[in-house]
Amino acid sequence: MTTLQVVLIVGFLKIFNIEKAESRTSNKLVSEKHKLHYHYETFNYTTLAFTHAESPTWDPDLNTLYWVDVLNQNVHALEYTTKQHRLKHIGKGEVNIVLPIANSMRLLIGVQSSVYLLDWDEPRPSSLRFMAALDLGSPDNILNEGKADVKGRFWAGTKGPQHGDTVLPDQAALYSLEQPHFEPKVQLKPVSISNGIVWSLNNSILYYIDSATRTIDAFDFDARKGRISKRRTILDISKYNFMKTTPEPIPDGMTIDRDGCLWVALMFGGAVIRVDPNQRKVVAKISLPVSRVTSVVWVGDALEELVVTTSRRNMDAKELEREPYSGNLFILNKLGTGGVPSYKLIFNDSDIY
Repeated sequence: MTTLQVVLIVGFLKIFNIEKAESRTSNKLVSEKHKLHYHYETFNYTTLAFTHAESPTWDPDLNTLYWVDVLNQNVHALEYTTKQHRLKHIGKGEVNIVLPIANSMRLLIGVQSSVYLLDWDEPRPSSLRFMAALDLGSPDNILNEGKADVKGRFWAGTKGPQHGDTVLPDQAALYSLEQPHFEPKVQLKPVSISNGIVWSLNNSILYYIDSATRTIDAFDFDARKGRISKRRTILDISKYNFMKTTPEPIPDGMTIDRDGCLWVALMFGGAVIRVDPNQRKVVAKISLPVSRVTSVVWVGDALEELVVTTSRRNMDAKELEREPYSGNLFILNKLGTGGVPSYKLIFNDSDIY
């Protein structure tokens, strides 16, 4: 067990700009610096860098932040009060998802394209319990994103084979799995890169990102039946001129705040954006000193700190020299809003499975 140090930086507002994205004016999208009704006052980052940090998840019952380092096949846990840091090496392929289970000390994790239960304190290989395999017949696909809904179902999205920063399109799917058998049910197909699963505050809408489309989509969500319908696009980030970077930014992980706005990580875009899904526009952008931003989650007693995971995957030496903080976890404070409790997986027999 180690202590994961977090460095506090104050007064970065002039460097890490918050911008407001305006709507179309004279058939052009413009962006301007804008003093919003909220801002972050402090900026933190970890002293440890990860190759590809992803899937940040907050467990309020244990006051613990979980995340994964995908390529190094590690699950990380940070007890938020003591800052005690634990690491569990899996060693069975890419680890992309970690998710708490209600009333259980076990965790759900995604390894390659399969779902497992994880006993943290058990030695390998007995620490893993196989649950389900997704995208059968596509051995190079990866389980890329997963969250639980209000009924405790697991929504799991895959992505196609990846080579460098390129993913083979239309090879994957979005699934739901629920107790007692956790048999994968296809909810959406084809998909290229599943990301950004989150529900509206009243659980009537599922927001979802297929990163390759560069859009954020919405579905009507039937919580009782676990079904989605009426897909529509609420935001196309390619239409915002302040997001023009090389390579083009794509939306990645996503969460929601207590005001119903979406917070979206921009992979290759070096930023987190805040999206008003009702107005269908970006209302704020927070720039970071790294380009590969992967995901976001609200943490802390009041859910008012935003943890941002980042990556240094596929970056060469010159890129890392320009962006030395790549792969760190960042914590944004005093944003003037906060999150809502996320749901845990429900698996009544998980401890004896």
